[in-house]
Amino acid sequence: MPWLIKAEPYDPAIEDTRTLYFSDIGFTTEPDDTPANTYWQRRISAPISSRRALWSGGDVGGYSEEELGQASLANDDGALDALWDYDWGGRLLQIWYTAKQEPVFDDFIMVFNGTAEEFVAGDEAVIELRDLQVLLDALFSRGTFAGTGGVEGTAEMAGRNRPFCAGRCYKIEPVLIDNANDVYIIDPLGFYALLAAEDRGDPHTVPGSDYADYATLIAADLSGVDYATCKALGLYRNSGKPAGRLTLTVEGVAPGGVWISTVADIIEHIVTTMTAFTSSDLNAAAFTAMNTAQPAVVQLWWDGTGAPTVRQKIDELCDTALFWWGFDDSRKLEIARYEGPAEEADFEFDEREIFELEPQLSERRMKSLRVGYQRYWTVLDGTAVVSSISDAEREAIGSEYRWTDTATHAGATAGALLATDAELKSLFTDSTDAEDERDRRLAIFGPKSKPFRAEVPLTDGLKAGKTVRLTDSRYGLSAGKLFLVVEAEQDADEEVHRLAVV
Repeated sequence: MPWLIKAEPYDPAIEDTRTLYFSDIGFTTEPDDTPANTYWQRRISAPISSRRALWSGGDVGGYSEEELGQASLANDDGALDALWDYDWGGRLLQIWYTAKQEPVFDDFIMVFNGTAEEFVAGDEAVIELRDLQVLLDALFSRGTFAGTGGVEGTAEMAGRNRPFCAGRCYKIEPVLIDNANDVYIIDPLGFYALLAAEDRGDPHTVPGSDYADYATLIAADLSGVDYATCKALGLYRNSGKPAGRLTLTVEGVAPGGVWISTVADIIEHIVTTMTAFTSSDLNAAAFTAMNTAQPAVVQLWWDGTGAPTVRQKIDELCDTALFWWGFDDSRKLEIARYEGPAEEADFEFDEREIFELEPQLSERRMKSLRVGYQRYWTVLDGTAVVSSISDAEREAIGSEYRWTDTATHAGATAGALLATDAELKSLFTDSTDAEDERDRRLAIFGPKSKPFRAEVPLTDGLKAGKTVRLTDSRYGLSAGKLFLVVEAEQDADEEVHRLAVV
């Protein structure tokens, strides 16, 4: 069963990548193939399998989990020992397979399009496989303060992460960078609008001007005003020392002057500013589609403490909108919203093509759900607020979330005694968007489901996220039923796809 591997490790001797070709049979492409007239060395010594799930663990949403093994290359003669000097981590690695014994290049299907973790020499050299998601384990950071004064903060702040603000963020505590001049920073890449400023819950009602740079901001006379800003640098200057905790409500970063506020746009911004990925590495159509499907304004604030990763912050955003994310067959980052199966099948399998079909336990149905929205990033108790604000304002300031009413699913309530009462702490800022997501989730997770595990022929393009129609004489499937593939394992050695479908 022929295999092909293409790898592009970095060779420091030439300060560039090299393209390496391996096979298990010895294979040469034809003049009209891409690549043309290329010999793939006979080195592969073991078959490869992979498994991808739409999400990690039991909770729906977040990154698509990939479980990968190794590519093993015969190296008894030591001819591959020099490859250990190359840098393999994060470099292109692609694997193809075909069941044909005398194939042409078009007979192969790609079963892995990702990256290498490392190469280890030996009589059997090993390439550890990784999904491209490993490149998103980068630190979530705007960079650190130099501690040299001004926008770089005090000497004590050297090495501290700068804050991040995107979307419409309520009651954040900005980071004090200049105590002498009462200057705070919200986001070093700037912010779009300041909607409110409060000291112990007492609103500042007299705004000053917006200044172009730090020097003019601290030189300005703030007599008669409560504050001034330098939006371009993400700065806020209070007119005097706050009496208590200073909180701001802000519309955050606006790349190129365009305020970003949706899950998709904020993810794109994070990935393209904090990792090696550029906009060309993103599936633009998928991001556009998700902005259409979920245009709600969300919020994401980080004060620079702790050490989250880009992946963790993407997951945090995806959890709000029930998005999942991963990499498509073109190695581009894609996102999609969990909707259940599509209206049309991508692949169909009948009883003759289904090798095994096994019913599975389903997750507990969702009986009720309420959603928290408009998070206050700073919560003040009664002793930390001014006495002049109303009881209603005092109560609001003391609560981290506003909450929708609790909605119920009639079918789950009536029929499923073990159905769950759930709540979601979201990043939505508006009650209507939170209610819409509440109702959408109840419609998905309230009805009874019949999940299966199925084995079908190894099929090019079949992966998690696709919709399949399964037809069988049992389990009420005689007319065929659409399912979403939530997990797909490619076993080329046995020429099967093992699927988990719901």
